[in-house]
Amino acid sequence: MPYFNNNDDAYRLFSKDISSKADEEINRLKNEISDNKEKNIKRIETELHTRVFRSLEIDLNDLNADFSANFSRVKNEYTRVLMKKRRDLLDSIVKEAREKSVKFVNSPDYKKFIDAKVLNVNERFCKQSVEFRVKKGDKIVIEAIKGTFDGKYEIKEINEIEIGGFSVICYQMGVMLDETIDSRLREKQLWFYEHSDLASK
Repeated sequence: MPYFNNNDDAYRLFSKDISSKADEEINRLKNEISDNKEKNIKRIETELHTRVFRSLEIDLNDLNADFSANFSRVKNEYTRVLMKKRRDLLDSIVKEAREKSVKFVNSPDYKKFIDAKVLNVNERFCKQSVEFRVKKGDKIVIEAIKGTFDGKYEIKEINEIEIGGFSVICYQMGVMLDETIDSRLREKQLWFYEHSDLASK
């Protein structure tokens, strides 16, 4: 144990020792605080980055979902409008073809067309007994049959033929021949729908 001459010497020694210990403790606390501060700042920065990136990712996903939904809606609407335009255009072409067919039936060329068709039937069925089916009130076809066909025949006026022409059935031969403009128009219409670039793919 050290020897002290007076209380002042003892006080100075203890004071020095206490200051030294206090300085050591202060430095240790400063270092601990600095380490803790650095660790906490890094942790907070990491958490903030994670939150920010997670939030950005959620926002980006929401934007992508909205974009996909809007794109799909616009595409569907465009497809619907395009299909309607195609259908309208095809319908207008078919309507125009039908109007031209009706116009043809009311022209002098229709009689020539029917005369040639009836003459062909006369040669083909070799005077067999046949049944002609014609449009109701189609005098041109009825007169052509009466004036050209040599075999036995029966004429039936039917509502199914709307434009013109005729069909003929020979029961003995088991043959039916369709010379209606209606069926020709349907065939052309079907071909057009199948082969036109306007038809839906």
